[in-house]
Amino acid sequence: MTGFRAAKRYAKGLMLFATDSGKGEEINREMIDLKNSIQNSRELAQFLSSPVLDSRRKNDIARELFKDFSPATQNFITLVIRQRREGLLRQIATQFNELYDQSNNVRTAEVISAAELSEEIVQEILAKAKSKMGEEYTYKINQKINSDLIGGYILRVGDKQIDSSLRASLNKLKKEFDINDYIAKI
Repeated sequence: MTGFRAAKRYAKGLMLFATDSGKGEEINREMIDLKNSIQNSRELAQFLSSPVLDSRRKNDIARELFKDFSPATQNFITLVIRQRREGLLRQIATQFNELYDQSNNVRTAEVISAAELSEEIVQEILAKAKSKMGEEYTYKINQKINSDLIGGYILRVGDKQIDSSLRASLNKLKKEFDINDYIAKI
């Protein structure tokens, strides 16, 4: 839990800097790249969490790896490494992305379906959801496939869920049949 709190604090500090300097969008893109790099490279994750390498060596390698990043992001990564918190970089990047999305009224919508949906269909689903959940937000869409749904979709936005799947409809129908009003109750 301490790691989460520390990551949140670093992310808040970076967010304040990004907002004040007007570099929020650029830093957000770089934090997404950083998070994806760490998630997709087991070697990078091990390198960052390795206690064997000293921070100077880690800093030199990190500067070379992330040389395409802006000086602000590079300096932030250097600071985190100097503070010996490099194992938290992925969490910090994730927290920063969440804070950035909150400040820009962006929400993540998860669409789960039995098969891959076209962009048109996803936009139609999102339009229906906006009418129910409020249109003041911009939505980022994550699609997931779950063949157990049989058909239809499940849309999750924050703590709300719209279940328009065939599986849910069949379960609802089954419950209605289970309640048989035609049998006399004793």
